[in-house]
Amino acid sequence: MSIKNSSKKNPLFVVTNNGQDVEEATNMLDALIKRLGLEPAIEIFEQILEFLLSQVKSYAAFEQAKKYVDDLVDLLEKILKMIDPVLAFSVISR
Repeated sequence: MSIKNSSKKNPLFVVTNNGQDVEEATNMLDALIKRLGLEPAIEIFEQILEFLLSQVKSYAAFEQAKKYVDDLVDLLEKILKMIDPVLAFSVISR
């Protein structure tokens, strides 16, 4: 076992609720979501996407669902770039 594999990167922690709650974040985007309290909104978004994808029964429906998701992701990327360009550069890999 090498030293590189046995050492863990410093974890990110998010402090919320006036310092009463401390949560570990897996990456910068996760930390941002937790810090801004967007977890309920992300859960609702995931449920909407699950429902949308469960309705796909043909290739035409798949194309429409894909277009909807792509447009939504582009919008979220633009918002992230406006809020924090450095974070957007490290998160967006396109």
